[in-house]
Amino acid sequence: MMFRFFVVALAGLLMAFQAAPSPRPQLTPALSALVEDAAAARTFDYLALKAEGVNLRTLADAVYMRTRTEGGPASGRCLTEAEAEIQSSLMAALAVDGPEAFERDRAAADEALGKWRAFSRSMAEGRVVTEEPFSWVSERYTAAAAETNPRVRELLTRAAGDQLIRRAFEGAEQIWGPLSPGAKARTDTALNTMMCETDGANTAWLKADIAANGWFLISTSGETASTTAWLMAQHADRDPAFQKAVLAMLEPLVARGETSAANYAYLWDRVAVGEHRPQRYGTQGRCAAKDVWAPQELEDPDRVDALRAEADIGTLAEYASHMNKYCADVAG
Repeated sequence: MMFRFFVVALAGLLMAFQAAPSPRPQLTPALSALVEDAAAARTFDYLALKAEGVNLRTLADAVYMRTRTEGGPASGRCLTEAEAEIQSSLMAALAVDGPEAFERDRAAADEALGKWRAFSRSMAEGRVVTEEPFSWVSERYTAAAAETNPRVRELLTRAAGDQLIRRAFEGAEQIWGPLSPGAKARTDTALNTMMCETDGANTAWLKADIAANGWFLISTSGETASTTAWLMAQHADRDPAFQKAVLAMLEPLVARGETSAANYAYLWDRVAVGEHRPQRYGTQGRCAAKDVWAPQELEDPDRVDALRAEADIGTLAEYASHMNKYCADVAG
């Protein structure tokens, strides 16, 4: 259940941006010239743009929108190295008054990310961590190392990495210490890029694996492996066609008891919302107000709780009550 609530919390944040279409923000010609040159992007004078009164936040959004497609809530590609540098520098420039603070924040972020990479490597190599929020990930790496089935071992190892990078957003300060807003803007961009790259690599692996071997059946691979593979598919938002193929694969397996009905329900909704269709189970939503989570459009509101009961995922009211805490920082 921990897997599932984390996934849907992230989904809720992603869905919050699916508002009415609006014109895409555009980069200035000077920034457009940098999008394939990371070295030039690193030395560009972002503070000069700020001094000219340019809206740096809109430009940062424009960098992000370069990677988007129309295929779903997160479909598209990851930021390139140059794009990540531009986006993080624009956001960092918003937080400082001058070049000294700007460079100080850059150095602090670089140092912090170095500590994070070393910590990540040590966990993947077997370091035992007992502190939250990383203790559970440490247990996943330990379980993966003990797995005798090579296929399942690879799956569990990849899933541990999936969860490790996601827990960085709440726990990385334990690794690198407090950061200024400008430095944090840089680390946030870096972590988001790492998460995107992790998801992309995992999607490619899972797609090739199940094409060759089929789904991770409960009867042959165990319930943990089946749910772990589902989690990886749930995070494959940048490949909606693959998510839809997995959904079709899982449907007959639910009736046979070879995969979880709950997992199928979450993926059904994920695919539906990605295709701009009403969802069936009410698992995908957005923050409607401060401390108020609300589901995306429902296929049959009168039957949603009956459908949720069939999937053994509780009532919609219970679920919304759990999800409300993820909307604590919403203005209004």
